[in-house]
Amino acid sequence: MVSRSNIVGVTLDGPEILERARALAPAIARRGDEIAGLRRLPADLVAELKAAGVFRMPMPAVWGGPEMSPRAQNEVVETLSAADASVGWCVMIGSDTGFFASFFDEAVAREIYPDLDMVTAGLVQPVGRALRVPGGYRVSGRWAFGSGCTHADVILGGCMIFDGDQPVLGANGVPETRVLMAPASAFEVLDTCHTTGLAGSGSHDYTTNDLFVPAEHSFSFFEPPKRKEPLYQFAGMFITNMHGVALGIARRAIDVVRALAESKLLVPEMTLMRNAPRVRIGLARAEGMLGAARAYTYDTMDRVWEALHREGGLSRELRLHLTLSRMAAFDMARDVAQLMIDTAGSSSIYASSPLDRLLRDAITVRTHIGVQSRLMEMLAPLVVNEEPPIPFL
Repeated sequence: MVSRSNIVGVTLDGPEILERARALAPAIARRGDEIAGLRRLPADLVAELKAAGVFRMPMPAVWGGPEMSPRAQNEVVETLSAADASVGWCVMIGSDTGFFASFFDEAVAREIYPDLDMVTAGLVQPVGRALRVPGGYRVSGRWAFGSGCTHADVILGGCMIFDGDQPVLGANGVPETRVLMAPASAFEVLDTCHTTGLAGSGSHDYTTNDLFVPAEHSFSFFEPPKRKEPLYQFAGMFITNMHGVALGIARRAIDVVRALAESKLLVPEMTLMRNAPRVRIGLARAEGMLGAARAYTYDTMDRVWEALHREGGLSRELRLHLTLSRMAAFDMARDVAQLMIDTAGSSSIYASSPLDRLLRDAITVRTHIGVQSRLMEMLAPLVVNEEPPIPFL
């Protein structure tokens, strides 16, 4: 167990955070049933994850944060997702803090986030309503899929902006939207997340009514970031560490079957599972599928990091591959989880089997808007060197 008192005021770099995540992983894997049963991350585990520094991954170096590269962040998320998908998912979501902070003036960002290890949750899609008032907005709404909202320090919500009863239109005639942030205590979390996949992620609905949010506590993805470091120079950077969830799920599924194959006796063949040609072929296929998706992921992350440093932004071609590699990883995770169940046989259908949960997790994460098949429609303009309709593609 990592003591939080040991790291207060101490700078943690990326390699140390990865090592701390690896050290936590075995205990996290043993708590899978508990996490799923609670339908949230246990409070003591959240404290351990904060102590490990995993929520501070994108925090700027000038604040004492590690300002980790996209590759390094994905390696941490991959490690934790292999232990438990809900944990990896919540870390991926909760560590968006550093990216969101980059949209605010320095003093405002430090006001919202006085601690490097604060957790952010919320839905950026503009389903809420923000009424313009002197000094800010009166916010009301109900947002879905607030993964990690049960342990968040700050919650955000995407909103359409209203002036009286009328939506405010931008120069292009489209309603203006913003993302507004407030302390988690300003929202009511509704117990709505009764799912079979990502059961421990606490992805509940949350709501607020007539909440005043200062104007300076809001931002738009259509506005340039206030920070100038390379890590913050693309609006979609907050989802570049998402790949690691899929890679971790697939890794765990393969490892479960590898371990099972060493001891399970097949009948009526009366041979160890590891000696069955179909098992060996299934494992080989799965390793190849994971290897291909992993190579695409990390090659893309390295290209992204190089371009951010060299050019200060991402070309449309690179943004295309950033999204395609993410979608490929999540398709792969679902396919590998199913292949491993087919390979393991009927024992995998029981709730006590890790494979049962892994398949449900893989199916659930594949429904996220960031990897849904319909994303191809929004992504398609990049193929012909045109801008997509949303700024973080």
